[in-house]
Amino acid sequence: MDKEKSIIDSPNKDRTLTRYQQKNWVKKLEASSGKPVTAHRSSRNVYLLVDCSGSMAEGNKIEQAKKGAIGFAREALGMEYSVGLIQFASDAEHLLEPRGELGSLTITVQTLSAGGSTNMASAIRIARDNLSDKVGKKVICLVTDGMPDDKKAALEAANELRIQGIEIMTIGTDDADKEFLEELATRKELSCKVVREQLENGIISMAKMLPNKTDTNDAR
Repeated sequence: MDKEKSIIDSPNKDRTLTRYQQKNWVKKLEASSGKPVTAHRSSRNVYLLVDCSGSMAEGNKIEQAKKGAIGFAREALGMEYSVGLIQFASDAEHLLEPRGELGSLTITVQTLSAGGSTNMASAIRIARDNLSDKVGKKVICLVTDGMPDDKKAALEAANELRIQGIEIMTIGTDDADKEFLEELATRKELSCKVVREQLENGIISMAKMLPNKTDTNDAR
């Protein structure tokens, strides 16, 4: 089977593709195989939505979430997912478009800090808007330690994702509401609650719930 490499979609896609084709490793691979190395969009994308509200500063939860996010991304990349990052507190912010490499996320996740309330609905809608034009598998994994500012708005936003065929996974600490997490997730089995000391490992383990690369719904 021919090997393929992915590049990140961008408004300057033509220039990006030219730079991609000129890279030394691309030239060497093409020379050894006698075939062109093609660039394509990832058919699997996942966003990590990380709660950065003030309560995440308690018990080292924000640091656990950072380490867990990096571990999750490493596992997801191994399953050929591109991984993006959204943080939410009083406001939500899109930090990183899904990418097929770990370096950018590792750097970006270090900027996370805890403070403010829990505007979960806004984060979910940002993920919806950024996944709407993606092809193939689309997933969000939401990490939180409590209830959102507006439970109804969060559930309505989650329903909007379901309508678009976007899978929702949730993980919360021991002070989160288990029933709410299960209601937010696409299915109960995609929801998990862990003690705060195990948040890092819990987030990493969520990657095992990602639809695998043999899923028949993946774009070809």
